[in-house]
Order: sequence, then structure tokens, then C-alpha cells
Amino acid sequence: MENPDTYRAGKDLVEFEWRQNHRNFYSCFSLKFYREKDMPLLTGRFPDQSGDEMRESETDAFSNPIPWQLTWVQWFELQNMLAESDLPTYRKPSPNVQDETDSEIRVIWRTDDGNEIQKLSGSHAEALETLVLRIAEEAYAASNLETE
Repeated sequence: MENPDTYRAGKDLVEFEWRQNHRNFYSCFSLKFYREKDMPLLTGRFPDQSGDEMRESETDAFSNPIPWQLTWVQWFELQNMLAESDLPTYRKPSPNVQDETDSEIRVIWRTDDGNEIQKLSGSHAEALETLVLRIAEEAYAASNLETE
């Protein structure tokens, strides 16, 4: 589906993955947003809004994660924010630093020239972090409503 309201800059979001490691377990998350059969999906692990509990994708009998379905509004909101963000290139932190957050973002865009892959740092992406955690919580809650 094409986003009618997007700030496109000649690219469409194909996949977005964010892995954030930290000494504090409840500051860690790993989320993968992707499209499969033209459906926006999400898998991963993240803290709930209170920060007291971890939410995690369930797995099937073959240990494959079972994705949460996203709405197109959520997908395009993410795509627009990523297109407008100016995040620095990712650099692995020094192993000598004990309290460093390792926050790696990987984005795949479809452009007129093929796919473009970006590796970005999420260390100063507070607005983007708030958005992806909100979308993840909404998708998690919606999946629990469907199973009840």
C-alpha cells in the first residue's frame, strides 16, 4: 500500500530494526518492523509503559516469532518520522565503557535505484524511541484483544 500523506523523499520503508542494549534490563529492547505479503508486522521484545514488565513476541512450534500486526497508519507514521530524522551513523561503543548504551538502528528503504540500507545510532533518538515503543505497545495490546 502506498502512503498518500508521506514525506517520501523518493523512498519507501521496507524494514526497520532497532536493538538497544543497556546494563539496565528494562532499558533494553529489540524490535523489527517489516512488511510481509504487503502487511506491516512487528516482532520483538520491549518494556511495557511502566517499565516493570517485558513484552515479547510468542513463538510457533518451530521457534519462529509470531508477529503482531500493525495498522497502515502506524507503519506510515514510522516511515515519515524515519524519513525526516537525521540520525548519526552507528558506531559500536568501546568495550571499555561499562555504562554505555549500544543502540543500533538498521533501516532498509526501497528507492528508484533499488534497496538502500542505513545503519544509524539510536542514542539520541528520543522522539523515535517514544514512537516505536508506543506502536509496539498498541500492537501488543491489539493482539491480546484478538486472542480473548
